[in-house]
Amino acid sequence: MSDYLDSTNEELLKDYFSESEMMVDNLESNILAIENDPNNHDAIDEIFRAAHTLKGNSATVEFSEIAHFAHTMEDLLDEVRSDKIKVTEDIVDTLLTALDVIKAMLEERKNGSVYGESVEEITNKIKSMIGGGGSAPAPKAAAPAVAPTPQAAPSAPAASSAASTVALSEYELAELKQGCEPGQQLWSVAVTFDESNPMNSVGGIQVFAALKACGTVLKTIPDFDALYEDEFHKDVTYFVASNNTAEQLEDTAFLDDVTLSVDAKNLDNAVASDSAPVQAAAPQPSAPVAPAPQAASPAPAAAPAAEAPKKEAAKPAAKTAPATGHAQQSTILRVDSKRVDNLMNLVSETVITKASFNQSQQQFADMLIQFQTLDSSYKEKVRRMFEQLPQYLEEIQNGVAVKDIKANITNEFGDIASIFDAFENRFKDLNSKFHSSTQNLGRITGELQEGIMKIRMVPISQVFDRFPRVVRDLQKDLGKKVNLLLEGEDTELDKTVVDDLMDPIMHCVRNSVDHGIESPEERKNAGKDETGTVLLKAANEGNSIVIDVVDDGGGINVEKVKAKAIDKGLIHPSKVLSDQEAAQLIFLPGFSTAEKITNVSGRGVGLDVVKTMIEKLNGTIQVTSEHGKGSKFSIRLPLTLAIIQGLLVRVGREVYSIPIASVIESVRVKKEEINTIDNYEVLNVRNEVISVLRLSRLFNIRTNEDGEYCFVVIVGSQDKKIGVMVDNLIGEEDVVIKPLRDQFTQSPGISGASILGDGSVSLIIDVGQLLELGVRQEIQARQESSVED
Repeated sequence: MSDYLDSTNEELLKDYFSESEMMVDNLESNILAIENDPNNHDAIDEIFRAAHTLKGNSATVEFSEIAHFAHTMEDLLDEVRSDKIKVTEDIVDTLLTALDVIKAMLEERKNGSVYGESVEEITNKIKSMIGGGGSAPAPKAAAPAVAPTPQAAPSAPAASSAASTVALSEYELAELKQGCEPGQQLWSVAVTFDESNPMNSVGGIQVFAALKACGTVLKTIPDFDALYEDEFHKDVTYFVASNNTAEQLEDTAFLDDVTLSVDAKNLDNAVASDSAPVQAAAPQPSAPVAPAPQAASPAPAAAPAAEAPKKEAAKPAAKTAPATGHAQQSTILRVDSKRVDNLMNLVSETVITKASFNQSQQQFADMLIQFQTLDSSYKEKVRRMFEQLPQYLEEIQNGVAVKDIKANITNEFGDIASIFDAFENRFKDLNSKFHSSTQNLGRITGELQEGIMKIRMVPISQVFDRFPRVVRDLQKDLGKKVNLLLEGEDTELDKTVVDDLMDPIMHCVRNSVDHGIESPEERKNAGKDETGTVLLKAANEGNSIVIDVVDDGGGINVEKVKAKAIDKGLIHPSKVLSDQEAAQLIFLPGFSTAEKITNVSGRGVGLDVVKTMIEKLNGTIQVTSEHGKGSKFSIRLPLTLAIIQGLLVRVGREVYSIPIASVIESVRVKKEEINTIDNYEVLNVRNEVISVLRLSRLFNIRTNEDGEYCFVVIVGSQDKKIGVMVDNLIGEEDVVIKPLRDQFTQSPGISGASILGDGSVSLIIDVGQLLELGVRQEIQARQESSVED
C-alpha cells in the first residue's frame, strides 16, 4: 500500500494523468454548460466535484502547484455553488483561463518539469471575485467552530487535538455519505495514540487495518498517506462506513499499548443540523479556536516555506512522468465491463475447444497405432496368401475341386477385405468430431476478433467534446456568433484512429468558422440569422465511419478559388474545372483565400495537412459547397487500422497485400498495351493515361516477363492514380497488420506485414508512398529524356 502512495510510482502517475484529463474535460464541458444555463445546478455541482477531486489527486502525487491552484479555483466554485456569486461571462472566462493554467501545469508535469510561469494575476482575480461576491464564507466557517457541543464533551479526552475536532463542510460530509453501502452508517472514530509506545509511528496504520474489519474506511485526518510517513500523529480521526455499533467500533479501534482513548460518533444525523456538518467529533469548548488557523495555514504556508523541499520531492516523480504522460495516450483504455465479460466467456469456450482438440489429438494418436497394427496384420495375411498360391495350384492339378479350395481360402483369408471397416467407421466419426471442433474454433476466433476490436473502440465524443470550447474561443476572436451542434457522439472508432483525428477535424472546424460563417452584419444583410451554425456529425456506414463538418455560411466562392489557384501557379489558366473540382483546390499545399494572415488562417497549411493526415489513416476527404448556403467537409475513415481488407497479389514468388480501400480497379492487359512516354510506362484505360509502376523492378524481384498478359491494379484516388503491375491476382482477404521494426521501417512503399494462412509473410503496400514514388519516377524519366535530347 505504501508503494502505491509513493509519488514516484509509475502506475500511480498513469492513473493520475488519466483521471486528471477526464476531470479537465469534465470541468470544461460543464463550465460551457453553465454559460448557456447559469441555473444548471447539476453542472455547477459536477464542476465543484471535479475540481475537488483534481485537487485531492494532485496532492496525493505531490504535485503541489496543481493542488494549490485547484484549491483556489475550488473556492470560487464554492461561492458559485452556494449562490453567493452569479454566473456571468466574466466568471466563465476566468474559470476557463484557470482551466487552461491547469492544463499547462499537467502538460509540464508530463514532460518531467514543473510549471514555472506566475499565476499571481489569475489567482488575484479569482480572490477579488470571491471578495466581491460577499464575505459570508468566513463567518459561516467560524460560527460552527465556536458553537459548543456540551453533549459530547464527557467522552472527549482532555488532551484532544485538532484532529478530533476537525471541521468538515456539508459537501464533504455528503460526499462521505455517498460512500456508504445500503444498511451502513457513517461514523467518525477519533483516536488518541500513546507517544510512549516504541512503535508509535505505525499506530495510525494499525488502527486503520483493524477498522477495515468493521467496514470501509473512507477518509482519515491526517490524510492516509501522512499516516505512512515515519512520524507520530497523536490524534487521528477515521471516517468509517459500517453497520456496527459505536461500542463495537470503539472496541475494535482500541489497541493495548497503542491507543489512549477512542471516541466513535454517528454522523448520519449530523447532516441535518447546522453545527454537526462541521464537527467530526466532540471537542472541548476551548479547542475549536485552534483548528481554524491550523486548517487554513498549510495551504499558503506550504508553498513559500517548503517550496524547495517540495520541488526536490517532486523530482523523482517528474522523471517517470514523461513516460507515463505520453504512454497513457495510447495504452490506457476505459472498457465497458460487459465487453470484458464477453471476452472471458469466449476465452472459457476456447479452453473447452482446446480440450476437445487435445482429446481428438489423443484419439488420432490411438488410431495411428491401431492403423499400424491393422496394416501389419493385412500385409501378413496377404504375404501368407501369396505363399500358399502354389500349393493351391498344385492341389487343383491333383484333382481337388476348385470349390473346396475356394472354401479353404475364404475360411483362412476371407476377412482380409473387411479388416479396415471398423477402423474406417471410427475414423469417419473422429473426423466429423474434428470438423465440428474446427468450425467451433473458427466461430470463437471470429467472435474474439470482434470482441477485441470492440475493446479498442472508443466513442468519438472523446474528440467532439473538445470543440465547444474551440468554437467559443474562435467566435470571440473573430467577432462572430456561432452555434455548434454535435451529433453521433456515441459512434465508436478505433482508438488508434481517434488519437490522430483531432487535428484534421480541428482544421475543418476552424475553416468553417473563419471562412464559412459570415459576420453578424453580413448574415443579417443576407436575410440569415445573426448566429451561424456549425454541425459536427459522425455516423457509421458499413465498415467505415463518416464525419461531416457542415456550416450554413457563405459557401466556397469557386471563381475566387480558381483565381487564387492560378495566381499562385497551382493550376494552368487554361485548365477547365467544374465547380466540384475547383472546390477540391482548397486542399492543395499553400492554398488559402484569406486576405491576411491571422492566428486562425492565411498561411495555406491547414487543409493540406488535413488531406495528408486523412490519407495516412487510409481515409478520404471531400468538400461540397453551395454558394450562399454553406459548405460540407466529409471525412470517410475505416473503423480500424488493425485489420484491413487486402487484395493479395503475386509478384514472382512473393505475395503482397494492397489495402482494398485504395484499390480503384484491376485490369488484365496484354504487355504490348503498355506504352513508354518520356522513358516511363503508361497505360491507357478508357482514354485516361495512367502511369505504371512495376513492383518487380521496385523491389528487385525476379519474375517471368515473357508472359503474354499481366495484371495492373489501379490504386490511389480520383485525382491521383497509379497502376501497379503484378503477375497474378490471388483474391481478397482480411489482413492483420503487423508493424515493421528496425531496418525494415525505412523500406519505401511498405507500411507493414501480415502472416497468411499458410504461415508465409505478406508485405503490405503503402499506396501513398507508391504514388510519391510514381511521381518521382515521372520527374526523373522526364529529366533523363531531356538530357538525351
